[in-house]
Amino acid sequence: MNARTARRKRIIRVRSVEHQMAEANLARAKGELASLVELAQRLETLRVDLAMAKGAVAGRALNSVGELGMRLDMAKENLAAPLSHASARRDEMGVRAQHAMVKEESAVRLYERSRRSDEADMERRSDANRPFRRRAMSLRLIEGGAA
Repeated sequence: MNARTARRKRIIRVRSVEHQMAEANLARAKGELASLVELAQRLETLRVDLAMAKGAVAGRALNSVGELGMRLDMAKENLAAPLSHASARRDEMGVRAQHAMVKEESAVRLYERSRRSDEADMERRSDANRPFRRRAMSLRLIEGGAA
């Protein structure tokens, strides 16, 4: 293995770690988004379940239900911005993970090409180191053995 192949092998290790980190960041961003979506669904469920009782209702209870509904609506509105930021972050991390994967695959292809080139060079050198044999002698031996 020559210096070029060794360097490309080190680059593969670096690109592999970068890809793993990008995938971990993507998983973390997906988890954050899923958590926020779940929270929004729970707020919506609470708002839907907050129904008025039929019949006579005390004023304080009516006031409490109204205030709770207002707070749930405010919480849902305040959750919209973090949801959009989390979605954008997930998309960005997905692009970064894809880019890291492409760079890793490119490094692997370069390494394989370098390795094949090294093997061809080694074969050429080993052929160059073989002692020279005359073709005429080998033909004589074959001809002499056949006759």
